[in-house]
Amino acid sequence: MRGPLFYRALNSLPLAGFRRGVRHFESALADPEEVQQRLLLDLLKKNRASAFGRQCGFESIRSVREYQNRMPVATYDDLAPWIERIQSGEREILTNEPVLAFEKSSGSASAAKYIPYTQTLQRQFQSALAPWITDIRRAFPGILRGCAYWVVTPLSREREVTDGGVPVGFESDAEYFGPLQRWVLGKTMAVPTELAQVRELEDCIYLTLRFLLQARSLAFISLWSPSFLLILLDRLQQQGERLVRDLCNGNADVVSRISPKLTRLLRRDARQAENLRAMLRRGQIEAAGLWPQLALISCWTSAASASMKSEVEQRFPGVVIQGKGLLATEGVVSIPIEQYGAALAAVTSHFLEFFDEHSGECRLVAELDEGREYSVILTTGGGLWRYRLGDRVRVVGFAKRTPLLEFVGKEDCVSDLRGEKLNAVFVASMLAELECCRIASFAMLAPTEAGFPFYTLFLESSYCQPDLALRLDQRLQANPHYAYCRRIGQLGELRIFRINRDARDSYVDHCTALGQRAGSVKMTSLDKRFGWEHVFSGTYMQAAMTEVCA
Repeated sequence: MRGPLFYRALNSLPLAGFRRGVRHFESALADPEEVQQRLLLDLLKKNRASAFGRQCGFESIRSVREYQNRMPVATYDDLAPWIERIQSGEREILTNEPVLAFEKSSGSASAAKYIPYTQTLQRQFQSALAPWITDIRRAFPGILRGCAYWVVTPLSREREVTDGGVPVGFESDAEYFGPLQRWVLGKTMAVPTELAQVRELEDCIYLTLRFLLQARSLAFISLWSPSFLLILLDRLQQQGERLVRDLCNGNADVVSRISPKLTRLLRRDARQAENLRAMLRRGQIEAAGLWPQLALISCWTSAASASMKSEVEQRFPGVVIQGKGLLATEGVVSIPIEQYGAALAAVTSHFLEFFDEHSGECRLVAELDEGREYSVILTTGGGLWRYRLGDRVRVVGFAKRTPLLEFVGKEDCVSDLRGEKLNAVFVASMLAELECCRIASFAMLAPTEAGFPFYTLFLESSYCQPDLALRLDQRLQANPHYAYCRRIGQLGELRIFRINRDARDSYVDHCTALGQRAGSVKMTSLDKRFGWEHVFSGTYMQAAMTEVCA
């Protein structure tokens, strides 16, 4: 078994490679405008010969203000025709660099967004990772003495290639790091990166637990939604006896479905098996007894995830829970730094702008006001030019002249309980495919929290298609984030609430009671507020996914 000295030696290696990036980031805090301007002008110069750069006249842009005046703020749908050209195999479209791969994210009108990744974009991510990883290793030295569990890409996702031969998704989470960091991660990851290649989701979850249990030196966990961590603990309780048996014999009962390399990495651990067996007898899984060295968990702790932080703290007593900064598929907005107790704008990664709804203006990093909320706009090395991310942040202070940002949530038209990012435009297009929703006097999707979160379709219609819940759920899974949340159990089965009468009146009355003017209330396909089952007159259908409507 690998000991603390082994892990300390390996985990210390990347810190030397991070020093330059850390110094650059720390010096930028005092003068973010200069760093941001150089970053933008460098991107424009490097990509002026691209098809997009030629059309927009990048060659003649000489300043930040000129860039803002000439280039309109863009959504994914604005850039989609250019991205489709890259997908078909065309080169030098949004950037001069080759596109290494696409990463999928949730779309608005479209089911999914395909975000192009270039070497420059990877380096920009690494510019943010360097100060963050350096900071947590300084603030929590205990994590150097053990292995880590990183969750970046979804488990068990199908490999895709575009018509033009561009891969969709990286082979493993380690692709976000530089060569040295990838090598170190390969040696210190509790769960092997090859697990992402296992096709069956249940096998992936079981093997994740199997590898985590044999990693008693686990010191650090980095993932997105805390709900996934809670799901793992629940599965550990449910599959405990199976895992005890496999830990004792050093095997796994899915060996026939995994690669020989994964099989060779499985180890026998009778001591851990006995720990788990004793916990199962007591009826309580104790994380501290399984992973005594665990010191830090990095996950979402704001917006919709805030309510789960206390539960994670209860399940992992004594472990520090650090909130993620705002890191999206498209780019990095902020990174947490313990010294400041908050997340700093990632000023050395991308060119950042912030739309102020009150003034109608786009502001730069040094022009923000403490206490105000803004919508984030990114310009990245992957070819997203003045891209409206759809995320809102609040300025909670400053580190020198660089803002500290708190993630508030997605824009108003997006519901995001567990990372599913359902957009109202997309939901409306899915409802339009179902006849009973097209002819309904009222059809609205909303989240429900009844011990466990799920989505409910509130429907007032004289006709209801057979298996409506199943049909709608399948269509919503065209959104990859919603599909992933459903597959791993972060969201429960979609249900149908049949409204007896007066749905629109009840909706307007409730909105006006909450402070809206009656004349300004608009019907919507998606409302992210809870509690609509108490507003409308009606009942839930008896079954969720198998209901056959009358």
